[in-house]
Amino acid sequence: MSQNDGPRKLPRLSKLDALTLLDITVKCLECSTEADYKQIFALLNTIVPFDQSTSGLAKLSPDGAVESYELANINYPVEWLQTYKEKNFSGIDVIVKRNFTSFTPQYWDQTYKAHKPAREFITLASDFNLVHGYTYGARPFGFCKQASLFSFSGNFKKYDPIVIAILQTIVPHLHLASSRIIESRLIQHNRKLLSGREREVLSWLKHGKSSWDISAILQISECTVNYHIYNIIKKLDVQNRPQAVAVATHLGILDPD
Repeated sequence: MSQNDGPRKLPRLSKLDALTLLDITVKCLECSTEADYKQIFALLNTIVPFDQSTSGLAKLSPDGAVESYELANINYPVEWLQTYKEKNFSGIDVIVKRNFTSFTPQYWDQTYKAHKPAREFITLASDFNLVHGYTYGARPFGFCKQASLFSFSGNFKKYDPIVIAILQTIVPHLHLASSRIIESRLIQHNRKLLSGREREVLSWLKHGKSSWDISAILQISECTVNYHIYNIIKKLDVQNRPQAVAVATHLGILDPD
């Protein structure tokens, strides 16, 4: 696993906290559900005293611009997230901009001092107690093709090198866990595009079966099979059966061989 910052030596970390950090890395490897993911942050909260946290993955363009963003929120206020989206704060949020350009740990007070935030942004953030905190994310690496962001807000009125060191150590592992969770979420969403019967028909198409073959296997009429195939092609916005199989496999609707 490669990460631009590499491993960090943790300053003044107690033995118990070090063991907790090790436990977090193991849980990141074992993480398979959103409940598992939130439990990781609950454990992290025992050594980093944050009040609210959120995370997400972004698809970046070749020039580093954010093309899309998928949120895996922990406990940021829903009202703030809705306001953030409605007012398009992603375009003026200096923390987010710096994260996806430099990928270095940020203490918010320092970033705000160097890059003045918009007055409306910081005023509304204050209403939700989102003024002091830390943010750090990882560049795409390994099988993870998206960049990440992890933000922690709380009563962080002074810069703490221990928090920075902990984040530098744990974020690459959080990145892998969030990638699995969001990928699983997208696959579940994509599978809802097709009905159970349509997925069944598509699976047999993938195995090279004709409409007649599928009708015999499923004990339905060939006309009904062709009707399902028509709907599959329409829903996936493709031109033919091979394209339908290829797109469905890419989206996770069909399992790869």
